[in-house]
Amino acid sequence: PESYDPADTQKLMLANVPVIYQGILKGGSGSMVFSGRPDFLLRSDYRFEFTETGLTAIQSGDLTAGYTAWDAKLSKTPKPEYQVQVGLYVDVLEAMGLNAPGTHGLIQGSREINEFAADVLVASMKSNRSEYLDEVAAFIDSSPTSIADCGELICTATSYCGICEYPKLCSHQRDETNSLQLVAGISKAQVVSLRAAGVNTVRELGAFEGSTETMSQEKVAVLSRQARLQQLTYDSGEHVYEVKNRAPLSALPQENKGDLFFDLEGFVFSAPAGGLEYLFGYLTIDSGSEFHWSWADDRDAERESFEGFIRFLFARLATYPDLKVYHYANYELAALRRLAKRFDSFVDEVEQLISDGVFVDLYLVVKSSLVLSQENYSIKKLENYYEFERKSTVKEAMGSMDTYESYLEKLESDPTGAETLKRQVLDYNQDDCVSTLALTRWLRTL
Repeated sequence: PESYDPADTQKLMLANVPVIYQGILKGGSGSMVFSGRPDFLLRSDYRFEFTETGLTAIQSGDLTAGYTAWDAKLSKTPKPEYQVQVGLYVDVLEAMGLNAPGTHGLIQGSREINEFAADVLVASMKSNRSEYLDEVAAFIDSSPTSIADCGELICTATSYCGICEYPKLCSHQRDETNSLQLVAGISKAQVVSLRAAGVNTVRELGAFEGSTETMSQEKVAVLSRQARLQQLTYDSGEHVYEVKNRAPLSALPQENKGDLFFDLEGFVFSAPAGGLEYLFGYLTIDSGSEFHWSWADDRDAERESFEGFIRFLFARLATYPDLKVYHYANYELAALRRLAKRFDSFVDEVEQLISDGVFVDLYLVVKSSLVLSQENYSIKKLENYYEFERKSTVKEAMGSMDTYESYLEKLESDPTGAETLKRQVLDYNQDDCVSTLALTRWLRTL
């Protein structure tokens, strides 16, 4: 639809449009009016299937009134909360009299299509909705004076922010209340345990030296140290850190002219089964800082990128036998192993490179050696310490995936627009590679 008006989506359904992408549904059977955007509304005589060209709507069966609702998720499993979300869509369709008799479901990042009967989805949704409305009613009866009185109604799992239409509401509340949820690495169970012990804020945790019913003093001390540093940043605006173990820093190799600074970009919803590692990017420093990249829009090009990178690496090792390949977090190594098995190519060589210690995961170095005054340990947060300024308009990994998806959509219809989007992803990848170099050099100064 061209607008956010649910009436426009309804018009498309009444016009029997086969597939409606991110339409607006509003209504439902309960006292609470629901509004949401299913990724796909599929006409009754169509079904989804993964083909060589990707997710495809295929006409099958007879046309009857109504649509089925589908959401696409990066997760490889059909989590209960995702099913509840689809159940809400089905409930609205039923209230509109536009629910098709077929199954509804989820399209997973693993390229699996999970189907569920409408009555099962709606029953689960109504049970969850009833429980939620009871909590809201109890909250209203308590005569709250501010949103801080919401207590447990404030979402305790930031992972849900990705499926919530109001993520900033809880985020703002966490900031305003100095919530324990802000502490890097803290779990929901630990938050509950600390609250039971009377510790409710980051500041209080930073000063807490005791234990809880389920957490030893040693475990609490780890979180307390993290909270104390974060509170210093909240109070002063300065980014601080402490060295908790100097050994990993001391073990970092000295800079070698042959070193590479490596970053991969992947897209799980790509047409080939198993997703696509569509961009190999790496930085070399032997002739100044130079960015190299290899782009793939299909499996053949992906294989060329993978094998080309491995060949380049072995050739470079012949010249610089002590070189290291620096990366941040495990994605790159997992992807290389996956690609080696996928193509049955360089399997032993990849394992040998890993066992020989050619690859250096800087995330492991950071986590084992430092305590940062940050809410998470992403490389974007680390950039506060070495004052790295990104040039790309794309600011995060999910943003790069969204941009790549838009690029794929424009490839045939708008080549110029597609090329612009490709350049944005390349700039983002280059920023990651340059930042990895800057991080490596900063760590050596500590």
